[in-house]
Amino acid sequence: MIKKQSSISMGTAALITGLTLFVPTSPYGEFYVFGKLIDYDDAAKTTQNLLQQPQLFLSGIYAMLFTFLKDVLLAWTMYIFVRPVNALLALLGAWLRIVYAGLSIVALSNLLTAYQLVHMPALQGAFENEQVLLMVNARRFAMNLAFIVFGSYLVLGGVLIYKASYISKLMGVLIILAGLAYILISLQPYFFKEYNLSWMMAFYIGELVFGIWLLVKGSKIKESNIAEYQRLTTTN
Repeated sequence: MIKKQSSISMGTAALITGLTLFVPTSPYGEFYVFGKLIDYDDAAKTTQNLLQQPQLFLSGIYAMLFTFLKDVLLAWTMYIFVRPVNALLALLGAWLRIVYAGLSIVALSNLLTAYQLVHMPALQGAFENEQVLLMVNARRFAMNLAFIVFGSYLVLGGVLIYKASYISKLMGVLIILAGLAYILISLQPYFFKEYNLSWMMAFYIGELVFGIWLLVKGSKIKESNIAEYQRLTTTN
Protein backbone atom coordinates (compact mmCIF):
# COMPACT_ATOMS: atom_id res chain seq x y z
CA MET A 1 0.00 0.00 0.00
CA ILE A 2 1.37 3.43 -0.95
CA LYS A 3 0.81 6.32 1.40
CA LYS A 4 -0.01 9.62 -0.23
CA GLN A 5 2.07 12.67 0.49
CA SER A 6 0.51 15.44 2.58
CA SER A 7 -1.46 18.09 0.71
CA ILE A 8 1.13 20.68 1.76
CA SER A 9 4.88 20.37 2.11
CA MET A 10 6.72 20.27 5.42
CA GLY A 11 8.25 23.66 4.66
CA THR A 12 4.82 25.17 4.07
CA ALA A 13 3.49 23.54 7.24
CA ALA A 14 6.40 25.06 9.20
CA LEU A 15 5.74 28.49 7.67
CA ILE A 16 2.02 28.36 8.48
CA THR A 17 2.76 27.19 12.03
CA GLY A 18 5.33 29.91 12.64
CA LEU A 19 3.15 32.70 11.28
CA THR A 20 0.08 31.51 13.19
CA LEU A 21 1.98 31.41 16.47
CA PHE A 22 2.67 35.14 16.13
CA VAL A 23 -0.93 36.26 15.49
CA PRO A 24 -1.49 38.17 18.78
CA THR A 25 -5.12 37.23 19.50
CA SER A 26 -4.28 35.46 22.76
CA PRO A 27 -2.23 38.33 24.33
CA TYR A 28 -4.96 40.75 23.30
CA GLY A 29 -7.76 38.69 24.84
CA GLU A 30 -6.08 37.33 27.95
CA PHE A 31 -3.78 40.16 29.00
CA TYR A 32 -5.25 43.33 27.55
CA VAL A 33 -9.01 42.72 27.70
CA PHE A 34 -9.51 40.21 30.52
CA GLY A 35 -6.55 41.58 32.47
CA LYS A 36 -8.14 45.02 32.32
CA LEU A 37 -11.76 44.13 33.00
CA ILE A 38 -11.67 41.09 35.30
CA ASP A 39 -10.68 41.16 38.95
CA TYR A 40 -10.95 37.56 40.12
CA ASP A 41 -11.23 38.69 43.76
CA ASP A 42 -13.64 41.62 43.39
CA ALA A 43 -17.16 40.79 42.21
CA ALA A 44 -18.48 44.35 42.25
CA LYS A 45 -15.54 45.77 40.29
CA THR A 46 -15.71 43.03 37.66
CA THR A 47 -19.48 43.48 37.19
CA GLN A 48 -19.09 47.24 36.87
CA ASN A 49 -16.34 46.86 34.28
CA LEU A 50 -18.49 44.50 32.21
CA LEU A 51 -21.39 46.96 32.41
CA GLN A 52 -19.29 49.90 31.30
CA GLN A 53 -17.24 48.23 28.54
CA PRO A 54 -19.35 45.46 26.98
CA GLN A 55 -17.86 45.78 23.48
CA LEU A 56 -14.31 45.47 24.78
CA PHE A 57 -15.29 42.38 26.78
CA LEU A 58 -16.93 40.77 23.75
CA SER A 59 -13.89 41.55 21.61
CA GLY A 60 -11.75 39.64 24.10
CA ILE A 61 -14.10 36.66 24.00
CA TYR A 62 -14.04 36.48 20.21
CA ALA A 63 -10.29 37.02 20.10
CA MET A 64 -9.89 33.96 22.31
CA LEU A 65 -12.37 31.99 20.22
CA PHE A 66 -10.24 32.73 17.16
CA THR A 67 -7.17 31.67 19.15
CA PHE A 68 -8.66 28.25 19.86
CA LEU A 69 -9.72 27.84 16.23
CA LYS A 70 -6.09 28.54 15.33
CA ASP A 71 -5.16 25.62 17.58
CA VAL A 72 -7.08 23.30 15.25
CA LEU A 73 -5.03 24.61 12.33
CA LEU A 74 -1.82 24.21 14.33
CA ALA A 75 -2.75 20.64 15.23
CA TRP A 76 -2.84 19.87 11.50
CA THR A 77 0.32 21.72 10.44
CA MET A 78 2.40 20.40 13.33
CA TYR A 79 1.19 16.88 12.57
CA ILE A 80 2.55 17.25 9.04
CA PHE A 81 5.83 18.68 10.33
CA VAL A 82 6.65 15.97 12.90
CA ARG A 83 4.95 13.02 11.20
CA PRO A 84 8.24 11.71 9.75
CA VAL A 85 9.48 10.96 13.27
CA ASN A 86 6.53 8.83 14.35
CA ALA A 87 3.22 9.02 12.53
CA LEU A 88 1.11 7.54 15.33
CA LEU A 89 2.53 9.76 18.06
CA ALA A 90 2.21 12.79 15.80
CA LEU A 91 -1.46 11.92 15.28
CA LEU A 92 -1.94 11.53 19.03
CA GLY A 93 -0.39 14.95 19.52
CA ALA A 94 -2.74 16.49 16.97
CA TRP A 95 -5.75 15.02 18.79
CA LEU A 96 -4.47 16.32 22.12
CA ARG A 97 -4.33 19.85 20.73
CA ILE A 98 -7.81 19.51 19.24
CA VAL A 99 -9.14 18.28 22.60
CA TYR A 100 -7.44 21.26 24.26
CA ALA A 101 -9.13 23.63 21.81
CA GLY A 102 -12.52 22.05 22.51
CA LEU A 103 -12.10 22.26 26.29
CA SER A 104 -10.99 25.88 25.99
CA ILE A 105 -14.02 26.86 23.92
CA VAL A 106 -16.32 25.21 26.47
CA ALA A 107 -14.53 27.10 29.25
CA LEU A 108 -14.86 30.34 27.28
CA SER A 109 -18.65 29.93 27.26
CA ASN A 110 -18.60 30.85 30.97
CA LEU A 111 -17.61 34.38 29.99
CA LEU A 112 -20.55 34.59 27.61
CA THR A 113 -22.77 33.57 30.51
CA ALA A 114 -21.25 36.34 32.61
CA TYR A 115 -21.94 38.81 29.79
CA GLN A 116 -25.56 37.64 29.56
CA LEU A 117 -26.05 37.99 33.30
CA VAL A 118 -24.99 41.61 33.10
CA HIS A 119 -26.60 42.70 29.83
CA MET A 120 -29.69 40.62 29.04
CA PRO A 121 -32.81 42.71 29.82
CA ALA A 122 -34.66 39.69 31.19
CA LEU A 123 -31.95 39.19 33.80
CA GLN A 124 -31.56 42.80 34.87
CA GLY A 125 -31.80 42.91 38.64
CA ALA A 126 -32.13 39.14 38.88
CA PHE A 127 -28.46 38.41 39.49
CA GLU A 128 -25.87 39.32 42.07
CA ASN A 129 -22.28 40.36 41.49
CA GLU A 130 -21.06 37.09 42.98
CA GLN A 131 -22.77 35.15 40.18
CA VAL A 132 -20.79 37.08 37.58
CA LEU A 133 -17.57 36.44 39.46
CA LEU A 134 -18.49 32.77 39.74
CA MET A 135 -18.72 32.52 35.95
CA VAL A 136 -15.38 34.22 35.25
CA ASN A 137 -13.66 32.09 37.89
CA ALA A 138 -15.31 28.96 36.47
CA ARG A 139 -13.63 29.74 33.18
CA ARG A 140 -10.26 30.21 34.88
CA PHE A 141 -10.46 26.88 36.72
CA ALA A 142 -11.69 25.06 33.59
CA MET A 143 -8.68 26.42 31.72
CA ASN A 144 -6.42 24.75 34.29
CA LEU A 145 -7.76 21.41 33.05
CA ALA A 146 -7.35 22.47 29.43
CA PHE A 147 -3.76 23.58 30.04
CA ILE A 148 -2.89 20.16 31.44
CA VAL A 149 -3.96 18.68 28.11
CA PHE A 150 -2.05 21.39 26.25
CA GLY A 151 1.04 20.78 28.35
CA SER A 152 0.83 17.07 27.56
CA TYR A 153 0.65 17.96 23.88
CA LEU A 154 3.78 20.10 24.20
CA VAL A 155 5.72 17.40 26.05
CA LEU A 156 4.85 14.82 23.41
CA GLY A 157 5.61 17.27 20.63
CA GLY A 158 8.87 18.22 22.27
CA VAL A 159 9.96 14.59 22.38
CA LEU A 160 9.17 14.20 18.67
CA ILE A 161 11.02 17.42 17.87
CA TYR A 162 14.03 16.28 19.90
CA LYS A 163 14.14 12.97 18.01
CA ALA A 164 13.77 14.59 14.58
CA SER A 165 16.95 14.68 12.54
CA TYR A 166 15.84 17.86 10.76
CA ILE A 167 15.08 20.02 13.82
CA SER A 168 17.47 21.50 16.40
CA LYS A 169 17.39 19.39 19.57
CA LEU A 170 17.37 22.62 21.57
CA MET A 171 13.89 23.30 20.21
CA GLY A 172 12.72 19.96 21.57
CA VAL A 173 14.12 20.72 25.02
CA LEU A 174 12.47 24.16 25.09
CA ILE A 175 9.07 22.76 24.08
CA ILE A 176 9.28 19.97 26.68
CA LEU A 177 10.10 22.53 29.39
CA ALA A 178 7.16 24.70 28.24
CA GLY A 179 4.84 21.70 28.43
CA LEU A 180 5.99 20.76 31.93
CA ALA A 181 5.51 24.37 33.02
CA TYR A 182 1.91 24.40 31.76
CA ILE A 183 1.15 21.16 33.59
CA LEU A 184 2.76 22.10 36.91
CA ILE A 185 1.35 25.63 37.01
CA SER A 186 -2.13 24.29 36.26
CA LEU A 187 -1.84 21.72 39.07
CA GLN A 188 -0.36 24.20 41.56
CA PRO A 189 -3.70 25.57 42.92
CA TYR A 190 -4.78 22.05 43.83
CA PHE A 191 -1.63 20.18 44.86
CA PHE A 192 1.19 22.70 45.40
CA LYS A 193 -0.53 25.64 47.07
CA GLU A 194 2.46 26.28 49.31
CA TYR A 195 4.76 26.78 46.33
CA ASN A 196 5.06 29.78 44.03
CA LEU A 197 5.56 28.38 40.55
CA SER A 198 5.00 31.61 38.63
CA TRP A 199 8.70 31.67 37.72
CA MET A 200 8.04 28.68 35.49
CA MET A 201 6.08 30.92 33.14
CA ALA A 202 9.45 31.94 31.74
CA PHE A 203 9.53 28.56 30.01
CA TYR A 204 6.49 29.57 27.95
CA ILE A 205 8.87 31.51 25.73
CA GLY A 206 9.96 28.17 24.27
CA GLU A 207 6.93 28.24 21.98
CA LEU A 208 7.91 31.64 20.59
CA VAL A 209 11.53 30.59 20.10
CA PHE A 210 10.32 27.54 18.21
CA GLY A 211 8.03 29.77 16.15
CA ILE A 212 11.03 31.88 15.11
CA TRP A 213 12.98 28.71 14.25
CA LEU A 214 10.09 27.48 12.10
CA LEU A 215 10.03 30.74 10.15
CA VAL A 216 13.80 30.99 9.69
CA LYS A 217 14.83 27.34 9.33
CA GLY A 218 11.79 25.10 9.22
CA SER A 219 10.19 26.80 6.23
CA LYS A 220 13.27 25.89 4.14
CA ILE A 221 13.11 22.16 4.83
CA LYS A 222 12.77 19.99 1.73
CA GLU A 223 11.23 16.54 1.95
CA SER A 224 13.74 15.23 -0.57
CA ASN A 225 16.50 15.84 1.97
CA ILE A 226 14.88 13.75 4.70
CA ALA A 227 15.28 10.02 4.27
CA GLU A 228 12.85 9.15 7.06
CA TYR A 229 10.20 11.34 5.47
CA GLN A 230 10.69 9.58 2.14
CA ARG A 231 10.28 6.17 3.75
CA LEU A 232 7.09 7.31 5.48
CA THR A 233 5.42 8.73 2.41
CA THR A 234 6.44 6.12 -0.15
CA THR A 235 6.24 2.81 1.72
CA ASN A 236 3.84 1.11 4.09
